[in-house]
Amino acid sequence: MYDLLIRGGRVVDPKNGVDAVLDVAIEDGRVVEIGEELAGCAKETLDAAGKIVIPGIIDMHTHMRTLFGHPHAQRMIALAGVCTTLDMAGPTDNILDSIPGSGAGVNIAILEAARAPLTLSCDRPAKAEREALIDRVLEEGAIGIKLMGGHFPMDLDISQALIEEANDKKAWVGWHVGNTVNGSNILGLRDAVAAAEGKFLHVAHVNSYCRAQVRDELSEALEAIDLLKANPNLFSESYLSPLNGTRLTIENDEPVSKVTVTCLKKVGCTPDYAGMQEAILKGYAGVLRDDGVIGELISGPEGVEYWKSQNTVTSGSFAVNPATSRFLLAQAKRDNGSFVVDCFSTDGGTYPRNVIVENGLLLVQFGAVTLNEFVVKASLNGALALNLPSKGHLAVGADADVSILDFDAKKAYATVVNGKIIMKEGQLLGSGTGIVCDERGEAALTKRGIRAIVKGALDPQAIVNRHLC
Repeated sequence: MYDLLIRGGRVVDPKNGVDAVLDVAIEDGRVVEIGEELAGCAKETLDAAGKIVIPGIIDMHTHMRTLFGHPHAQRMIALAGVCTTLDMAGPTDNILDSIPGSGAGVNIAILEAARAPLTLSCDRPAKAEREALIDRVLEEGAIGIKLMGGHFPMDLDISQALIEEANDKKAWVGWHVGNTVNGSNILGLRDAVAAAEGKFLHVAHVNSYCRAQVRDELSEALEAIDLLKANPNLFSESYLSPLNGTRLTIENDEPVSKVTVTCLKKVGCTPDYAGMQEAILKGYAGVLRDDGVIGELISGPEGVEYWKSQNTVTSGSFAVNPATSRFLLAQAKRDNGSFVVDCFSTDGGTYPRNVIVENGLLLVQFGAVTLNEFVVKASLNGALALNLPSKGHLAVGADADVSILDFDAKKAYATVVNGKIIMKEGQLLGSGTGIVCDERGEAALTKRGIRAIVKGALDPQAIVNRHLC
């Protein structure tokens, strides 16, 4: 008897060339049979007639922490149809400690932020300290580090050294680009590409560097595409929401984050306490508030009052991501037919902009990408990059991570992780969390009683050899 039988959905699985109305049978967290009108009995049946059944969505850029956020990020991505995500900042301990109260059944890989004074003693740490950080986070269950150059810039040579050292240790390294000379813009992207020097680097949310800070947004997006085409060693993602998340905290009449300074200037407000208050009051910025179930953005007088009540120590979002660059980066391809930007992402989680399904299916409806291509960017490419060979597809033996989508409503209908329904029709049903690690972190996670999903070693060549659409 099957544990779960997903009946009658349109199964779209690019890796295996499947696009047909089929049943998917699941036992012990794995796909055990797939075919037309399977005859076997099941403990639980999920009717997917009229729905689209795809390999579990992998969001390659979110924030799952409760620190500076709220404890409901896992619920928010489960509701959005996401099965697996890459958290890009940690803190690792904060995420792991939150699982008993916040787990919603999803899988999380973690990058620990490399920044002073939280994980490094200063902005120019010595080689021994940098390498010790990488070793420590891998042993604790993270898969690598994130350079926070947009928010907390370091000198370019230090960022370059961290990229080299992470590559040497086969650790994932991501970068919200920016340094002490050039910020989170197209100039910072140029610097990051040069600093990688052919080594693996995950360039975070490419569209963030195409906001017309240096030139017009179209020119910046086209340059970003050319840079990525010329440097196939770079893994990248871009998000589909107009909202950009950042810290709204003010200290000494200045935002603590350089990204916030940029956002305030973008919406015509001064980068100080008065300017932030104006941005929230006029609705240019939303303040993130925990409503007890998920996170919500509030603005106007209510938002200002909440922001002040927290002594400004809050997070929030500005609608500053231009549609032009978001659209171009979502559908651009290399000469061989693979996508220039590897994955859709949200930079969401704690932030309410988890819109891979909503906006991604709109791209399909518009004709910018096919449904098959949507699945490549929403699931398969992330699985290939993370070296999770049993995810990103639905062949027999694959992990039973499944996203079931309602195309007409542009919503996730159900989310299945490890063979269990964790969300159906907006109702959260899951608990616990699986943590994606490499072999160096498995023991620490097991000791904590956390389900460890051991990925293969970082393989830069797998990034270069992208899936061809």
